[in-house]
Amino acid sequence: MTTELFDRALMSLKRHIADYLPYLEKAQNAIKILESTDPDSEEFSQALADLQVAATVLEPASQGMLLAIEGFTESRPE
Repeated sequence: MTTELFDRALMSLKRHIADYLPYLEKAQNAIKILESTDPDSEEFSQALADLQVAATVLEPASQGMLLAIEGFTESRPE
């Protein structure tokens, strides 16, 4: 793999991870709230909404990370 291709693939992976982490943290916090809060409370409903938003963002970010990883694999010399 050339240095340029490696650097490009690494930057892509870092960008996707940077986008991914805040939403993963929000999802983890939402799950903690779901575990410890009354299901009839507003806080529980908000945690569900936050989890839905996080899941909506995490799925395409995961795809981006997979593509970045494939970039490493495809760029390696045979």
